[in-house]
Amino acid sequence: AMSLEALLKRGSDLLSKWIGETERNIARAFEEAREENAFLIIDEAEGFLWNRAGAQKSWEVTMVNELLVQMETHPLPFACTTNHLDRIDSAAVRRFAFKVKFDFLTPAQSAEAYRRFFAAEPPAALRSVANPTPGDFAVVAKKQRLLGQLGEAAPDAVRLLEQEVAAKNLRAMKIGF
Repeated sequence: AMSLEALLKRGSDLLSKWIGETERNIARAFEEAREENAFLIIDEAEGFLWNRAGAQKSWEVTMVNELLVQMETHPLPFACTTNHLDRIDSAAVRRFAFKVKFDFLTPAQSAEAYRRFFAAEPPAALRSVANPTPGDFAVVAKKQRLLGQLGEAAPDAVRLLEQEVAAKNLRAMKIGF
């Protein structure tokens, strides 16, 4: 079994306003992973792997091409994450050996997330929170820490989870015509 440390690169680490610099940053990320024998993770890959059919500028195509070349020649395992698989170039999707979708948490997974994030047994009310994600739990834990630092009592985690899920659903709704 391979034991690799993770090397996380976000869009802000790789994207540049200068033409050609994003491509160099992508190449450097893969080179760094090789040098460190690390498992490269490119977060929010839709910023680099969008569908080239809609490209307006040459740099939009060259950025995607650079990442595709690096993906093909990289000797170590790596991963790209996205919340927008529909925006990813089909040629890029074909190059991934594994495509894994992380869905909403099951009730058992929600209970375990509650234990991990809040170091407490989950209340029965947690079962009423529909479609939570690990990110929802992380945001609620952060809110509770911030409120505690402000000297306010930490609000009920289940109530905050319900609010977080509801806010996410509001953003998904279309506004306008």
